[in-house]
Amino acid sequence: MTALRFVFDSGRCTGCEACVVGCWMENRAAQTRPWRQVQAFNPHGHPALPMFHLSLACHHCAQPACMENCPAGAYTRDAGTGAVTIHPEHCLGCRYCTWACPHDAPRLGDAGTIEKCTFCAGRLARGQEPACVARCPVEALGLEPRDGATGPTPPGFSGWALGPGIRFIHAPTVPVLSAPPEPGAVARCLADLVRVPEPRITLRGEWTLVAFTTLLGVLAARMAAGGPVRHPMAFLAAGAAAMALSARHLGRPGRAWRAVLNLRGSWLSREIVLASAFLALCAGVFLGLVPAWLAATTGFAALYAVDRVYQVAVRVPPVNFHSAHALLNGLYLAGILTGRGPLALAAGALKLALYAWRKAHFARQGRGWRPLLSLARVLAGFVLSALASDPALAAVAAVAGDLVDRCEYYGELEVPTPAAVLGRSSSMVT
Repeated sequence: MTALRFVFDSGRCTGCEACVVGCWMENRAAQTRPWRQVQAFNPHGHPALPMFHLSLACHHCAQPACMENCPAGAYTRDAGTGAVTIHPEHCLGCRYCTWACPHDAPRLGDAGTIEKCTFCAGRLARGQEPACVARCPVEALGLEPRDGATGPTPPGFSGWALGPGIRFIHAPTVPVLSAPPEPGAVARCLADLVRVPEPRITLRGEWTLVAFTTLLGVLAARMAAGGPVRHPMAFLAAGAAAMALSARHLGRPGRAWRAVLNLRGSWLSREIVLASAFLALCAGVFLGLVPAWLAATTGFAALYAVDRVYQVAVRVPPVNFHSAHALLNGLYLAGILTGRGPLALAAGALKLALYAWRKAHFARQGRGWRPLLSLARVLAGFVLSALASDPALAAVAAVAGDLVDRCEYYGELEVPTPAAVLGRSSSMVT
């Protein structure tokens, strides 16, 4: 069978959501979240602005980010139709594919596993169109053989490098209104231009990962400091607790062992393997079987993998390098614990510069930059840690400051969904 793709004409789409209903009727036995969404720009019909809709679902990419990043190997791609399929029986519900996909296609279902559009594989096998295409009353949504032509790019849609299986016939534009007919009216309706969803990543939802990444950095820095650990069992218990916390956010924690099955493509798999290897090597250090430097190096490698996992959601231009990156936190703390002033000074100066840059960037954008919290973070993490004569007190102050920064980090991560990108494009309207 020839690989297929969707065709969408926003010039025809009325936003009736018949495609959404058709998808639900066809797949209601497996669907607990909508697999297709109709994104609207200017849904309330402000007369000074255009109104258009985008009907989007999984686009069954040629190089799917969901499949590449899934640590459990729960995705497959059919070479014949091009359909990318999630196998719930293999999914551990880590939600990482929902971060990596720029099209907002995979969703965590009520069963604690990911679900998404199946391309109506059964209908295709019978020579029928997908249900969403068949139910569109204005023929805005169609199906055609996949080829190299991509068509125009509409606002809100990204990820062309993945080779999405969709072609747009008509790409609407978001205008720049230099002289709105009613002064202030456009600005007042900006919040209603698009239906912006709740953030995909939140501190409240990911606090267990804050604890895991912070504890991992502390343990790696302590191992790098060398010298005997007074309570090795407590050290290992803290590491085990960190790993257990990291598994608490899974939809299916009983399948956590599957997180190591995609070392070739997923940084999440590499993070779990390296963190586990670090704790095993620490046990070897305490038994006198492994040199401490090997365990410490593995720990810092795990911190690097942590940062690579989150790189899909870091949005701090120009280089998306954050002051709360786990590896940077670990190096800063290691410099303090080992008494290596140059390392602590270099890592601390870089962290402070990145922190100041980020706050200035947010202030320029009109985003809240939390001045009191920022002051507390700087005083604890940099001033007190630098002035403390006791290395232990300096380390505690540094960890406290970094913990504040890490909490802010989780509140600032942003998954580039079509609705979010389309919402940002509304800022062009002035």
